[in-house]
Amino acid sequence: MSRLSSMILREVSSKDYINIKKLFRRNHLKMISLNRWNNLWLKNPILKDGKKRWVKGWILEQDKKVVGHVGNFPMKYFLNKKSYICAVLNGWVVDKKFRSNSILLVKKYFSQLNVDFFLGTSFNVKTSKIMQAMGVKEVPTDGLDNSLIIILKSTSVMKYFFGNKSFLFKNFFLNFLSILLLFFFKKRFNHWENKFSIKNIIQCKVIDKRFDALWKKIKFLQKNKMLFKRDTIWLKWHLDPFLKRKKAWIFLSIKDNKINGYTICIEKKNSKKGIKFALLIDLITLNDFDQTSKNLIGANIKEAKKRNCDIFEFRGFSEVKRSYMKFFKPFEKKLLLNPFYYKSKNEKLSKLLNNRRHWDPSYIDGDAIVNL
Repeated sequence: MSRLSSMILREVSSKDYINIKKLFRRNHLKMISLNRWNNLWLKNPILKDGKKRWVKGWILEQDKKVVGHVGNFPMKYFLNKKSYICAVLNGWVVDKKFRSNSILLVKKYFSQLNVDFFLGTSFNVKTSKIMQAMGVKEVPTDGLDNSLIIILKSTSVMKYFFGNKSFLFKNFFLNFLSILLLFFFKKRFNHWENKFSIKNIIQCKVIDKRFDALWKKIKFLQKNKMLFKRDTIWLKWHLDPFLKRKKAWIFLSIKDNKINGYTICIEKKNSKKGIKFALLIDLITLNDFDQTSKNLIGANIKEAKKRNCDIFEFRGFSEVKRSYMKFFKPFEKKLLLNPFYYKSKNEKLSKLLNNRRHWDPSYIDGDAIVNL
């Protein structure tokens, strides 16, 4: 614990949840449930045996009130057959009055020992500039500042752009625009249909031992990529909160009764806009077979439409995988920034990570889906 005049900087404890939640609410942010928050560490495969000490994060307190927070949980990655411990930054929030002290939280985060690299996937424009000033780099993959989207409902999309605006004959205007969109872009809206085969594609309800067998192959065949460990234990830790609420689905590609690829998709809502998204967060295939990837993506778009989603979205991924999505002629949406940032104190590892060929980032990485 360190004291700065009347301000205290200390480690997060399990008793801090309520006060951190209040901090989030004051800053108009949603906090995950207590159970989900605890399980970031209690069920984390690196920590659940209790042998490794890990700091959950750090807090700024002013007169016993939590005015700042940054969270910190570990994930395991592999590159060139070697495992690495990644410290994931999560929930960096500071009350406006105290934001000049934000840097104190981040310095604590980067001062950790026994960590191979640091990863952040949920920065905004302002926080990303602070990160860059501290030597944090963007993941060097082209296209990460673009989102690829398939519009499944034109009416809902109009509400997304104009829903918060009030004007005369609003409903008539939105319906008219939707008709115009359909008239000019109907072929593009429906281009994804009949462009794929679901012959060897099946939906998977649970994460089981089959994923272990696939991960062993992927770890070897794609050893030049920095990949989150995708075995049964790690996938269940990361995805069970969504699968149990039926907010995620998995498709498998089967060849010779074995998995040769899979996708994971998560459903998310923008309550203010009244829009439901389907976000593809993972796409894994043996040897990057293009038709397998296209079949899996197509199956997910079809499922998203079946679930009454308004938009199917594809964020992140390598340039090769993005080319498979572009086969379906999606619209491109410019994001405010590349959301993937990293830093390593290990010079050898840092040099490797400076090379784009070692990356295949998606929303299964870091904390990208934690707060959904």
